[in-house]
Amino acid sequence: MTAPLLLVTDIFGQHQTLQPLIDELERHFSAVMVLDPYNGQRFVFDSETQAFEHFQSRCGAAGYQQKLQQILTSATAPFKLLAFSAGANAAWPLLTQANSISKAALVYGNAIVDQPELKPNCPTQLWLCDSDRGVKALQSQLNQHADLLLSPLPHGYFNPRSEHYQPVAATQDLQILIRYLLRN
Repeated sequence: MTAPLLLVTDIFGQHQTLQPLIDELERHFSAVMVLDPYNGQRFVFDSETQAFEHFQSRCGAAGYQQKLQQILTSATAPFKLLAFSAGANAAWPLLTQANSISKAALVYGNAIVDQPELKPNCPTQLWLCDSDRGVKALQSQLNQHADLLLSPLPHGYFNPRSEHYQPVAATQDLQILIRYLLRN
């Protein structure tokens, strides 16, 4: 068994359809901790727009980053990190200073392109959607400090709550992410 894993969710937070992902991660990591914008409270949103509005009013990008910063500061042992969308956006700048993360995988964090010059303190893989704003233009700069993979799939394809959910691709890509995070 490897180090524990911190899963940082997107704007949908924890929901029943996230459980299969957590179950799969628990098969591979000694423990799986979940950070979401709503402190574990579950919501069922009718749309991505509704989820985004709730995220903005309840937590926001800065608040989510602060929640993650608190976990990183209080960590007593290193762990791996897997973060999606808003979670990936929150994690990206913190990776430059965090010593508690031994390896990170950030999936479709579309605000990462706003700080392409950042250099993570740990091996980091970025899975970005090639259709997201600025990704193609900044891919060589992003690839200088992280292992960048561009996906032709739309933002949200991992999440069963997203209108862009792609179950086959999500299952296949999750196995690739797990292998990456498990590799020393």
